[in-house]
Amino acid sequence: MDAPGKGILIVVSILFIIFGAIAAVISLVGVLGSAALSAAGGGFGYAVGGILMAATVLILIVSVLELILGIVGLRKSGDPDKAGYFITTGIVLAILSLIPMVINLSYGSFSVTGLIGFVLPILYIVGGAMNRRAVRQ
Repeated sequence: MDAPGKGILIVVSILFIIFGAIAAVISLVGVLGSAALSAAGGGFGYAVGGILMAATVLILIVSVLELILGIVGLRKSGDPDKAGYFITTGIVLAILSLIPMVINLSYGSFSVTGLIGFVLPILYIVGGAMNRRAVRQ
């Protein structure tokens, strides 16, 4: 069966893999830097280093998850029966990326990366919907 959303899903999955890999490398550098700050900073540096360590580990977890979702999406992109995966994943990721974007906008700040982080899950939903429509026909 033809998967009309395959092209969109492949491109978005590859972008997830690229952005996830870049974010993972950067967050690993951040983890090392915060560990160095924590070790060299004494009392105050220890507290700041610990907070930075927790934040960069969280970013590392999210970037690895993004990398995994991209790889899984790449494998499932050609199967129209897996459209539910893309729609569900896209909805969850869109909601999760919308929260910080709304918070930033409330402070009068706008981020292009935040917008990209919102558009990619929307494209997952669009590609999944195109595949679901092909299955129903």
